[in-house]
Amino acid sequence: MSGDGDSTLRLVGVDELGDSQVTVVSDTPHGDLAVGISDGRPFAVSNRCRHLFASLGKGEVTDDGRLRCPAHSALYDVISGKMQVGPQGVFRPLAGPVKATVGSRPLKVYPVEIRDDAIWLVR
Repeated sequence: MSGDGDSTLRLVGVDELGDSQVTVVSDTPHGDLAVGISDGRPFAVSNRCRHLFASLGKGEVTDDGRLRCPAHSALYDVISGKMQVGPQGVFRPLAGPVKATVGSRPLKVYPVEIRDDAIWLVR
């Protein structure tokens, strides 16, 4: 990561994303972010799944442009941050206040742009 004045911060080179089209970028002003490309557009969202807090940057961008959690395949819209499909598979059910909030709070979404073949955080 490197800065360009006070307005932007380089997060990751597009060619560094690999087949998953997403990665974890640490040490940003917002903590760890899941940063990638979806339908040709860059995105940066908070890195923790709303289900069991798996690292979304270790997931993948699906063919339809959503971010898939690597733990239980929940799907997120990277523009709004909303969970569109809840966790899949067999796992221990959540209870109490945690269950009431799972998926209801969207991921935080941060403004980014592509410049010089890299994704930059716009501050």
